[in-house]
Formats: sequence, structure tokens, C-alpha cells
Amino acid sequence: MSKFRFRVRLQRPARYSILKCWWARRDSNPQPSGYEPYVVLFHHVAPRFILRNIPLKTLIYPRAGVSLRIAMSHQISYILLPRRCPDGELPLPRENLTDKRLQALKAAPKGERYDISDGITPGLAVRVTDKGTKTFVLVARFPGSSNPTRRAIGEYGAVTLEGARETARKWLQLIQRGLDPKVEEQREREEAARKRNNTFEAVVEDYLVDIKTRKRNRHVEQDEREIRRELLQRADKNAKVTWRNKWVKKPIADVTDADIAELIGEIRDRPAPGMAYNIWGHVKAIFSWAMWPERRQGYGLTANPTQHLQPKHFKLTKTVSTRVLTDDEIRAYWAAADATPYPLGPFYKMLMLTGQRKAEVAEAEWPEFAGANRALWTVPEERFKSGQSHIVPIADDVQAILDSLPRYKGEKTGKFLFSTTLGSKPINGFSRAKEALDTAMLAELRKVDPDAELPEWVFHDIRRTVRTRLSGLRVNSDVAEMVIGHGKTGLRRVYDQYEFEPEMREALQRWAAALKQIVAPTGPENVVTFEKKAG
Repeated sequence: MSKFRFRVRLQRPARYSILKCWWARRDSNPQPSGYEPYVVLFHHVAPRFILRNIPLKTLIYPRAGVSLRIAMSHQISYILLPRRCPDGELPLPRENLTDKRLQALKAAPKGERYDISDGITPGLAVRVTDKGTKTFVLVARFPGSSNPTRRAIGEYGAVTLEGARETARKWLQLIQRGLDPKVEEQREREEAARKRNNTFEAVVEDYLVDIKTRKRNRHVEQDEREIRRELLQRADKNAKVTWRNKWVKKPIADVTDADIAELIGEIRDRPAPGMAYNIWGHVKAIFSWAMWPERRQGYGLTANPTQHLQPKHFKLTKTVSTRVLTDDEIRAYWAAADATPYPLGPFYKMLMLTGQRKAEVAEAEWPEFAGANRALWTVPEERFKSGQSHIVPIADDVQAILDSLPRYKGEKTGKFLFSTTLGSKPINGFSRAKEALDTAMLAELRKVDPDAELPEWVFHDIRRTVRTRLSGLRVNSDVAEMVIGHGKTGLRRVYDQYEFEPEMREALQRWAAALKQIVAPTGPENVVTFEKKAG
């Protein structure tokens, strides 16, 4: 309960009003200097007779009401009956506010203002100024303050009555949890701003920048093309956007597993199940990257929507190809390579002769090749899949190709073997080149068989073809695996440091000879052909 001191004045016989009122909490200074002015007037006075005089003094104000006794000559005292007083605070007039009532409120007298409490939402009131401005306020003990204070919610008109009630309820819930509504609203505004900035598209752009800085990422250009085409947008040759991901502008924190599943399903049903599997891998990698502790807070991520999704949910399985080129297809491939000028023609031939990966051959540089005394190509660890350097003995036919390649010198030149920019950049973007190669191969096949068809194949199938042919040449399996860069595994990788260079050189020489026999077969020697006798 709180302590109050009053001064009253007589207006006319038997009529009194409060002239001044001071109040103080019971734990404050009991002297007059510890009291604070309070200007709300009591609105009801009821007379009651008493038989004795009681001098004016500091009164105790109970929650149920306040009793002020004034000694007068006619011994009539008055009991002031304020309305409900929450937590010992002087009461405000209370009524169930409506829009009609709010619109009818008159401006306060000049230099004054008054409040009316809402009878529906605790603590909510409307304050009316002398200019007629009506502002919703919440009266409560906000965190960090020991006394009730008013905090503006908004001006009536800009804020509806129901909106003010909803805000007041929300604020009261926050106060009960020990949170300051002002601080929470600022946090929510910052969170909303972060969401607007951290869209899925923006995070993907950050991810694409990051993958280019990784030491071991041989497919960064292919990954970027697939991600932009399948996750962001597609454009035609005239740069006109033909498709755009409908949740590309969505805050990444709002992207759901349903969004992802729908997109993957659409790609699968094109039908393009292989691409759908790849894109699923990209999406999972993007969210895993964004969920790293140093990033997720900045992106506003609290959960990974890909966490419980698996390829089986999309009815996807990793495509395992077993495609190898036949003798006829190898001949057509080599003839097409012969007809294709530098840099692609020699590049195609070196792929078939060495069995190395497309990127490893396309991005080869002259410093990787040892002198003629050793004839060895060393693929550095930063360009090799396993993260270890890989040696490739150079067969005679490969050396002939190397000798035919141009070497660039002077300004604005580089060291790449296969280049259209004077060696400064390696060849890339093989989609159109592959289409041209397929057309040329089919033309070669139809020279022999007009009805011939060329089944779909990819450059990686050349590695599988070389590996298969090495087995056909009875090359030791371990040696054949090392030729194509499948190194030792387990403890062998630690303890067996022998490089098998002579064995790999012999294997590649045997394969070059076999390839030459396939491309330009010669008739068998020492074979006598007998004519079939008639009859």
C-alpha cells in the first residue's frame, strides 16, 4: 500500500474538492520531500457522519479505496471513493472503449490532458491532449523501472483500437517474461531487415564467391552454371529470362523443405533425374555452408531445411554409368578429333591416350611436363581430385601431340597447353564443343552404316573406356587403377610409396599401340586366305 497526504478546500457548505495530492510508496522517504505530486482528481464523494474530530494527517491508502476524513464544525466527514486502484496506484477513469466513444472524446482544457483506461485490456489507456490528440498508452512497470510508467503505443487513427489492444497484450506478455517491448521491437525490426537482405539469392551469391576460393574444387565453373540455371534463373541466348525460381527472393530462413522438394521434383519430372540429383547435392551444400556457426547468425538461420530430406524422398538414385565406347565409336571419335583444329582436336586425342579427367587435361600447364629425358607429366595436388600429386608417364604418341602444340611467348601470354587466349586461360565451356563432336562422330559412323546411331555419352566415359581397355590388355589391376588416378587406399597409401612409374609407362604404351590398331587397323600378317572351292 502507498501513503498519501492531501490538502482540501471548501467550495460551498458540505462540498469539498481536492486541492493538491501527494503520494509516495511506503518504502520511500516519509517526509514531505519524499512525496510526488499527483494530479488525478477523485471523482466521487459520499457523506458520512462521525462523532469526533480528526486532524488532517498522512493517510494509508488501501487497495480497495481511500478514506479521507476532514474535521468540520458540523462534524460531517466525507469518504472519497476512487475507482479500482491496481498495485497501490491512483486510479484512472475506466470504461469499455469503442471507436464511437473515442471519436466523441473532447479535447482537454488548455494546458491539461486526461486519460481514460480501457476496461477490456489491463493497463491500456487513451490520453487526450488539449489539442485533441488521442494517443494509446500502456501503463505498466516496464523492465528496469520500479514504478509504473506510460509508454505510447500509437496515435488513434494511425493505430486502431483493436490494434492497440493487441499490442498492449503482446507488451504485457513480454513484460511478464522480463523483456522490454521497446528492445524486442527493435530486435524484430533488425531481424526483418536482415531477412530482406539475406534472401536465398543473396546467400547463393555469397556461396558462389566462397567456392571459388577453395583449394580443391575442380568443378567450380560447372557447379556455378548448374546452380544459376537450376536454382536462380534461366535465360535464353538473348539474355531474356525464361524461368525464375519462385522463392529466390525469399529470406533464406523462410525457405522450407517443401519448397526444396517441389523444385527437385519439377527437375526430376522434366525428366532430368540426373540433374535433379546434382541440384539436390548443391542445395544441401548451400544450406550446410550457411549453417556454419560463423554464418548462420548473420543469415538468421536456426534450422537446416535439408536436414531430414534424402534422395529417396524424391525417388532419386545416383546415376552410375557403365558406358564405354565401342571400336567403331573410338574410330569415329579419333577421326572427328583429326578434323577438329587446335585447341580442341589435340585435347580430344590427349584425353583418349592418357585416360585422365577432362579438367586435368584442359587445364594442363607446360611447367607440369618434365623434359624429354624422363617424359613425365605431374598433375599438381591442387588440381587433382585426391589432393595428392599424380604422375602420368608420357607415351610416344602423347609426346608427338605435345610437340605439335604452340608455345606462346611475350606479353599477355600464358602457360596453358590448350587455350584460345594465347595460353593465358585454359579452354572451358564444353557444351557446344561436345555437340559439334557428337555431330562429327555420327557423320563418321554413317559413312560405314547409314542407319548408325550414336548413344549418349559424356567425356568421363573416355576414362572408363581407357580403364576397360587396360584390363583387356592384361595390365595389372593396381597399375591400371593408378594410370587413371585411382591411387592406393588404406594403409597402402601410407606405407607403399612406390610410384609404379615404369609399369604405368608400359601400360600406356600398350594402350597407345592398341588405340592405333583400332583407329587404323592393319591386316594380320602371316595369314593365308584360301579360296572356297565351288561345288
